[in-house]
Amino acid sequence: MSRTEGLRPAARSTRSVAFPAAISPAAEVTTAQPVAKGPESVPGRRRLDALDASRGSVVVLRIFIGSQVADIAAPVLLHADGFGLTVADLVFPGFLFIMGMAVPVSMSAFLRPSAAHGPGRPERRPYVLRIVRRAASLYAIGMFLNAFPFLPEVVEQLRFVGVLQRLALVYLVVSLLYITCAWSMLPVIGDTAKAAGARHRVLRSSARAFLLGGFPLISVAVWIVATYTFHNPWPECADAHALAANCSLEAYVDTSAWGVEHNFEAAKFDPEGIMSTLVAVANCWAGLVIGMDIVRNKRCYRESGGVRRRSSSLVAVGVLCVGAGLALGLVIPIGKQLWTPSFALVTIGITTVGFGVVLLAFDGGLWANRTGVSAVIRRAVSPVGDTLVALGRNPLFFYVLSELVITTLDYIPVSYHGKEGTAWSVGAEVGLASWLPAPLASMVWALLWLLLFYVPLARLLMSRGWYIRV
Repeated sequence: MSRTEGLRPAARSTRSVAFPAAISPAAEVTTAQPVAKGPESVPGRRRLDALDASRGSVVVLRIFIGSQVADIAAPVLLHADGFGLTVADLVFPGFLFIMGMAVPVSMSAFLRPSAAHGPGRPERRPYVLRIVRRAASLYAIGMFLNAFPFLPEVVEQLRFVGVLQRLALVYLVVSLLYITCAWSMLPVIGDTAKAAGARHRVLRSSARAFLLGGFPLISVAVWIVATYTFHNPWPECADAHALAANCSLEAYVDTSAWGVEHNFEAAKFDPEGIMSTLVAVANCWAGLVIGMDIVRNKRCYRESGGVRRRSSSLVAVGVLCVGAGLALGLVIPIGKQLWTPSFALVTIGITTVGFGVVLLAFDGGLWANRTGVSAVIRRAVSPVGDTLVALGRNPLFFYVLSELVITTLDYIPVSYHGKEGTAWSVGAEVGLASWLPAPLASMVWALLWLLLFYVPLARLLMSRGWYIRV
C-alpha cells in the first residue's frame, strides 16, 4: 500500500493552530488606501479567494485520487508506471506550486519599510527561525505518517523521506531563497540610491537574477549533468544506457544512503528521494514567482479588470510551459518517479493554467451579481466555490486526516465470499463493483468519502473559524 501523495496504489473569532507556510492559508492581500467601489473594483482590503480555492482544488484532487482502490481503479487515476503522465501525477506538483505561492504572501510583512534595516536589507533572523521550525514540524508529521500504525514491520522498514518530508525540504530551501534575495526587488530611492555603490548594485542585480531564474536553472542543470554523466556500478545495470529508474543516479544515491529496505515498497529508488528533489524545487519556485507578483501588485489584484489581465497572462505562460515541456520530453522522458525536468515543466504549465482559471473564476468578476443567466450560474456554482475555499483553509489537516483514515482501514482485514480484503477496499469491491464497472465503482467510492465526510467537515471548520496549524 502506497504512502505517496496522490494515491495509495493499494488502494478563535478565528481560532487557529500555526499552519506551516508550506501549504498554509495565504495572508490577506491588502492595500494601504481604500478603493472607491464601482463595477470593476472590490474593497481595498480583502483576501484573494483564488488562493484558498486553488489549495482546495488540490486537496479535492488529492483526496479523490488517494481514495481510489488500486485493484479496480482506472489507470489514469494511478501513478504512471515508469515514464508518462496521469491525473494522479499532478497532485504533488500542485501542492508544491501552492506552497510556493504561500511563501511571499504569508511573509508579506518581510519587505515592508518598517522591517528594513540598513540599505534595503530587512531583518531576517525571526523569519529564519520560523521557517526552520515549520520545516521541522512538517518533516516530523511526515515521519509520523510513515511510521503509522507503528507495527514492527512498518517501523523496521521506516521510510526517511516522503511527501511531507519533501514539502519540508523544498519549503525550507525556497523560503530561505526568498528571504535571502527578495530585498533585491525593493526599490532603491532617495539617499539610499545615492549611497549605494557599484558593488551594492552588482550584488542587487545578482540576487535578483538568482531569485527570478538562476536558482531553478542551476538546480535543473545539476540534475541533468549528474544524471547523464553517471553510470550505475551495480552488475544488473552494466548494460543500461537509457534513463531507467532502477539504474539511475537517484536509485544509487537513495539505496546507498539508507538501504533498499527503507525505499518506497523496497524498490531500488524512492520516488521522494534525494536527487529528484533538485528538480522538484522548480515547481515550488514557479509558485513563489506568482506569489511575489501578488504581493508586489496588490492594486492589480484588487480590481476585476486587473485580475482578468493577470489571469490571461498566467494561462498564456502556462500553455507555453506545457508546450516547452512536451518538446523537452522528446529528449528527457516525462516522469514523476525521477521528477525529470520535462515533467517539472509540463506540471508547472498545468498548475499555472489552473491557477489562472481559478483566479478568473473567483476574483475576476466572472460571476458578478447580475440578473439573468449570470445570476443563475452564480447561485449554482457558489456552493462548489465555498467548498473549495473551505478545504483550502485547512489543507494540511485534510491531507493528514485522509492518510490516517485510509491507512487505518487498510490494516483491518475483512473476509468476504472466501476472499481476503480490507475494511477500506471491501466497500468498493463488494458494495459497488458488484453492480458497477470496476473503475466507476472506485471513483464512486472516492466521491462518497469526499462528499459525505471531508466536505461537511471542511464546511464545519470554516463556519467555526477554525484553522488547524502546527
